[in-house]
Amino acid sequence: MPGIKPFAGYLVSAEKASAVVSPAYDSVSAEQRRIFAEQNPGNFLNTMRLLEDYPEDARPLQHELLQTNRSNLHRLLSDGSFDLLDRPSLFLYQLDTGEHVQTGVVCEIGIDEYEQNRVRKHESTRQDKEDLLVDYLDVVGAASSPICLTYSGDGRINRLVGRICHGPADLEFSSEDGVRHRIWPVSDEADSRRLTDFFREVGTVYLTDGHHRAASSHRYAERMRARQTGTGDSSFDQLLVVLFPNDQLRLLPFHRCTRDMNGRSVTQLIEELEQNFVVEELPGYTVFQPSQHGEFGMFVQETWYRLNVKPGCLNTGDPVRSLDVSVLQDLILDSVLGIKDMRSDSRLDYIAGVSGMEGIRSKVSEGWKVVFTCHATSIDQLMAVADAGSLMPPKSTYFDPKPRSGIFVRIRS
Repeated sequence: MPGIKPFAGYLVSAEKASAVVSPAYDSVSAEQRRIFAEQNPGNFLNTMRLLEDYPEDARPLQHELLQTNRSNLHRLLSDGSFDLLDRPSLFLYQLDTGEHVQTGVVCEIGIDEYEQNRVRKHESTRQDKEDLLVDYLDVVGAASSPICLTYSGDGRINRLVGRICHGPADLEFSSEDGVRHRIWPVSDEADSRRLTDFFREVGTVYLTDGHHRAASSHRYAERMRARQTGTGDSSFDQLLVVLFPNDQLRLLPFHRCTRDMNGRSVTQLIEELEQNFVVEELPGYTVFQPSQHGEFGMFVQETWYRLNVKPGCLNTGDPVRSLDVSVLQDLILDSVLGIKDMRSDSRLDYIAGVSGMEGIRSKVSEGWKVVFTCHATSIDQLMAVADAGSLMPPKSTYFDPKPRSGIFVRIRS
């Protein structure tokens, strides 16, 4: 990639960070976001509200909501919740769960990196969601959620980042889920130049989280270019990103659950599954988490089963078809349970692996009949799919921990 760039904008105030920085947006439901926003009016979440966060009988018009988001943003930027950076800067951003640590570089990269496929994708995006985000950029005029990218780990970058992070962080706080967040500005100009030079040699980077934000930023840049003559250095021609080395990312699975067994009894379901899987009942198990590729768990009628796909049933030559989520879709959800559309079939839902057995129990209590647990997609599989120019099925990856909104804010110029 040609290079990373320092960005100009705002950094959350150290004194107010714990109260201001938003929870991980897509890790909570719309109802939970509504309650949290109402109980925490000074939280950055109030600058990112969606119509779905409001009860149906109390929803504002879309343009009214965007104006409210804009007003809330400018209130936070002027009430001491944020400090204006005195110069464009690169930052190091570390997330520490106590069991896992990852450290990334927060910077800008040119939107042309995305346009020319040097930022490679692995997920498709929805037009309606893009439309909302484009309008948000147009009206609210802020980027506050760095798009997450990964790259093949580089020893020189690791050593430089490690040296800078050896000193105390300029900003440190804990979020509501117990993740410790630490921020270091790259204040030494020589260090900044070295980082820029090292990343210039990285080559390809991969989108891990933020496909809709990247796509909408691209569309917004096209809209702005049509309105005015751009130089390539305008804020709308840049993406606010955080770059993590691939060997520091933690991927968790997305599990699947179904409303019914497609007219089958448990015995009939198992008999059909045995055509492609070795099925083993697991009496006494409270939860079964697959430990290898081609292995699945099935929870039905308070009993766990281990499913191991039989040799010859895997399409190892196709980076998408060989994914565990594709195997589950092709050999179980589609062929046995009749669920063909992974995006819109109301008989299918998803459970983030981070929610554990509590998330599974919650779905079962809601009436979902069968839960299938999956092994996590690997970062190598993600990169192979992106390199092939292919796209993963919905809900193939879940990265944890997630960078938060409301630490860094860049205003449209």
